[in-house]
Amino acid sequence: MAVMLDLIIGLGAICAAAYCMALSRRLRALTRLDGDVGKAIAVLSSQVDTLTHVLREAEASSGQAGSALREQIARADAAARKLELLMAAGQASAEPTPHFSAVAPRCDPEPDSDDAGSAPFDRVVSRAGPQQHRETAGALR
Repeated sequence: MAVMLDLIIGLGAICAAAYCMALSRRLRALTRLDGDVGKAIAVLSSQVDTLTHVLREAEASSGQAGSALREQIARADAAARKLELLMAAGQASAEPTPHFSAVAPRCDPEPDSDDAGSAPFDRVVSRAGPQQHRETAGALR
């Protein structure tokens, strides 16, 4: 029985040695730059370096763009405040002022039959246009 145990232990040692040799070959092939995997690792490594450099440049430019954007926002806010003040001043000066109108007597020698009682109030002189004159005269009747 002791001999069988020795044979099993020897066979296990031989299998472990064969497995270690296979791993050693794979590892050597992986570290060589001439192989496909080695080339891929070298290319990926150089791309990582390039991307790191590009990322640093992008961070610097985004910082500059952010400061320029903050400056533009500040100018836009100042311009908006000025516009609000101008609009408020424009609205304050555009408030309606009372219009005074003078009533002129009608110079018609013969009054119409339906206008008989409102002859002096037919013609109203004001700053308004002709349409508003008619409406004002109609309102006075």
